[in-house]
Parts: sequence; C-alpha cells; structure tokens
Amino acid sequence: MNEIPYILVRSKRKTIELSIDNDAQLVVRAPMNLGEDAIRDFIHKNAEWIDNKQHEVSNLVKYSAFILEDGASIPYCGKYRTVFLKDIAEVTVSGEFIFVPKSMTQEDFAEWMKNQAGEIIQKRLDYYANRMYARYTSVRMTGAKQRSGSCGAGNTLNFAWRLVMCPQWVVDYVVVHELSHLIYKNHSKRFWNYVAMAMPNYKEAAEWLEQNRRIMEVI
Repeated sequence: MNEIPYILVRSKRKTIELSIDNDAQLVVRAPMNLGEDAIRDFIHKNAEWIDNKQHEVSNLVKYSAFILEDGASIPYCGKYRTVFLKDIAEVTVSGEFIFVPKSMTQEDFAEWMKNQAGEIIQKRLDYYANRMYARYTSVRMTGAKQRSGSCGAGNTLNFAWRLVMCPQWVVDYVVVHELSHLIYKNHSKRFWNYVAMAMPNYKEAAEWLEQNRRIMEVI
C-alpha cells in the first residue's frame, strides 16, 4: 500500500485525530509519545475516508482573497463585481460595478457588506416566515466563516453576513433552513420535508453552498 503523506502535529492529547486542510493535505494530531508505526497504521485504516475527504476538498471552488483597491473583484449577490475607488460619499452598486469612496478602509467596506446582508436577509425572512408559519424573536448578522446560519435559544436566528456574496436562491435556502428549525429542532425527515415544502430545490442550494464554502474566506 502506498504511503499517504501527512503533516504531523504533536501535543499533550490522549487520542489521534485526522483532518484535511484547505490544500487537501492530511493533518495528523497525535499524542507526544505515540510511535510513527502506530500513526501510519491508523492512517492506513482510515485510507478510504482520507481519500474521499481529499477529493472533496480538491473539488471545492477556489476563491481569491479580496483586497480593497481600484479594479479589485468581489462576489456580491452571486455575481463578481469590479470595484472602483471614487470621490464619492457612499458605496454605490451599479450593474457589474461597485463604486467605493476613496477614503473607505477594508474594514469599513466589510461593515458595509454586513449591513447589506442584514437588509437582504431580513427581506427574505419576511418573505418566507409568513409562508412557513414560523416566528422568530430576533435576527443577528455574525462574522462566522464556517457556519452560514443557526437557530439559537428563544427562537433567535443568526446568519453569517458573508452570505451577501452568494446567489439569492442560496441565501433563501439558509433562511428556509433556519426558519424550519423554529418548528423542528433537529434534522429529522419531518424537518427536511418542511424545508422542501418551502424550497423544493433546496438540495441544489445546499450542494452549491458546500462546493463554494470557500467564498466565506474572501473577505
């Protein structure tokens, strides 16, 4: 059997753990005193899982990090827009372009994106909540990069503001998913049936979100 290359990280832990990083490399976290033979044996026993995960990560859509400068591109509402810095007072979106004040910092631009996300997601919540007979208590935009949305205690809803970069139908899926959790606090068959009633093509949206999850790392 061919040896699977890996990055070894030792620490004061009791168990061995495997993970695949963003470059599809195998990372092994192991106890300080665990021998290399035992580590390789563990890797070989999990070779199929490793291969599947590396294939999955390798197939993710690649996205470049955004730096606020003239001519930069950033996904916004599902389309790449070109940024132009101008002597204006506020950000303006026009077709394929986003005009940004020259004085705006990258942090300020991210805050603008967050505010846009709040407005867009609120509109989609208003649209679907009445149709799904779902009632929430509050909505919050978060800086999460790994989790697109969540339903908290007391029927509070949380959404990653970076969803503003995704197509509306993908945002709709996340909204419907979290609204459905107000009715079903699990991922049972009833939950998914409820999601499907509001959004029959939810599987396509979930797949898009999975394949494009690196979009959350753009900014």
